[in-house]
Amino acid sequence: MIDALYSSATGMLSQQTSMDVIANNLSNATTVGYKRDRMDQSDLAYMPFRLPSGKDGQLGLGSAPGRVDKEMGQGVFQETGRPFDIAVQGEGYFQVTRANGTLAYTRAGNMQVDARGQLGLPSGELVQPRITLPAGASDPSIAQDGTVSVTVNGQIRQVGKIQLTTFANPPGLQALGGNLFVPTANSGAPQTGVPGTGNRGQVVQGVIEGSNVQIAQEMISMVTTQRAFEASSKVVTATDEMWGMANGMRR
Repeated sequence: MIDALYSSATGMLSQQTSMDVIANNLSNATTVGYKRDRMDQSDLAYMPFRLPSGKDGQLGLGSAPGRVDKEMGQGVFQETGRPFDIAVQGEGYFQVTRANGTLAYTRAGNMQVDARGQLGLPSGELVQPRITLPAGASDPSIAQDGTVSVTVNGQIRQVGKIQLTTFANPPGLQALGGNLFVPTANSGAPQTGVPGTGNRGQVVQGVIEGSNVQIAQEMISMVTTQRAFEASSKVVTATDEMWGMANGMRR
C-alpha cells in the first residue's frame, strides 16, 4: 500500500505540472507569435515481485513529467493595416539583436521604429541586419522578399532587407520568454537568408501572426488533467482507508 501512495503522489505532481503548462498556454492565447507548450508524461521504473501463483510480475511506481516542447505550428494571421506589422507565411524566424549583443529569433512581427529610426520589437530588440529609416521617411513598404522601402523627398528609397532564419528542428529551440528563442544542439544551427529562398517563407505586411493556442483544445485538456488528478487523489483516500482497516484488525 505504500507503493500505491507513492504512485498516486507522483501522478498528482505530474498532473499539477500538466495543469501549469495548460495555464501558461491559456494566459498566452492572445500573445503575438506565441507557440503552444505541450508536456509529455512518462512512466517511472518498474519493481519486480512474485505473484501468489509463483509467476513473476512487475509493479509500476507511478509517473513523472516528461519533456515540455513547443508546437511550432503557424498561428492565425490577424490583419492590422499597420505598416510595420509583419508576419512570416511559411517557415522561418525574424532575427533580432538583444540588449547584450547576442542574437535571438522570433515569430512575433509587431515591429516598430525607435527614436533613432531603427526597426525592432517593442521590447527593444533590433532587427538584424539593422534597418534604419531616414528622417522624414514616409509610406513604408515591406515586400515579400523582405525589402524595406520608404519615400524620402518624393523619391522611393530602399533602406534594408529583412532576413529569415530557419532551423533543421524548430521544436528544439530554447524559449527565453518575450517570444524569443535561441538555438540549441537539438534545433540545429541557424540558416539565415532572403525570404522566399530555400525553404524560407515570405514576409507579409500589415498582419501579425497570433498565438497557435486553441482555447477549446486547452479547456478539454484542462478537464482531462483535473479528472486524472482527482482519480489519483481518490487512490490516496482509498489506500488510507485500507490502512485503517488493517490497523483495526490488529486490535
